[in-house]
Amino acid sequence: MKNITGAIGFLTRIPIKTNVNPANTVGDFPIVGYMAGGIYILLFWILGRSLPVIVLSIFLVYFLFNAFHFDGLLDTTDAFMSQKQREKKLEIMKMGNAGPMAILVGTLYMILMVYVLGRVSFVGILASTVSSRYAMVLTAYFSKPAKSGLGASIFPVRLKTLIHASVYFVPFLFFPRTFLFIGIGLVAAFAMKLISDRMIGGMTGDVLGSIEEITQIIVLTMFQLR
Repeated sequence: MKNITGAIGFLTRIPIKTNVNPANTVGDFPIVGYMAGGIYILLFWILGRSLPVIVLSIFLVYFLFNAFHFDGLLDTTDAFMSQKQREKKLEIMKMGNAGPMAILVGTLYMILMVYVLGRVSFVGILASTVSSRYAMVLTAYFSKPAKSGLGASIFPVRLKTLIHASVYFVPFLFFPRTFLFIGIGLVAAFAMKLISDRMIGGMTGDVLGSIEEITQIIVLTMFQLR
């Protein structure tokens, strides 16, 4: 239980006081996905899926759960799209100033989020939010930190941690087709890990955040296209 509350405290804005080592919370990252997906589902079930409700749900979920990850997506976009060398790319991510490419990608991302959330099934929503947190665990297991910092505090991720995180997929065994779409999202996450290895020699917290966001939108889109 302590590691679960630690994962919530580490990945969200929910004010939970915990003294748990971040590395011990990694296996429970997917629980945050269940919480985020649950908010979408609850709001849509009660209020329907009008445009204002969809926008409200995105604002609430991102404020509580995804703001750090979305910021990571923007910072990673700016850094990886630049023609700078490794150290300069790391410096761009550290600065956190959103450039033109980050603004473009972020805008297109949110437009797509509004579109797919208005149409995708509840199972698809939950699969996307859970698998996106799992993607961080999976890619971190096969990676090393590119620099010191908050993101580096979760390394190394051990095999037992990865297995623990995988247990959170058990409910989806009742919906076997979901694993195809989850698998596609995880392949994209691993591709991002390989790109990060080539560009900056490992992982940062920003890259892990971008992996979460990329996996989420791909899984949502796959459910929409089926």
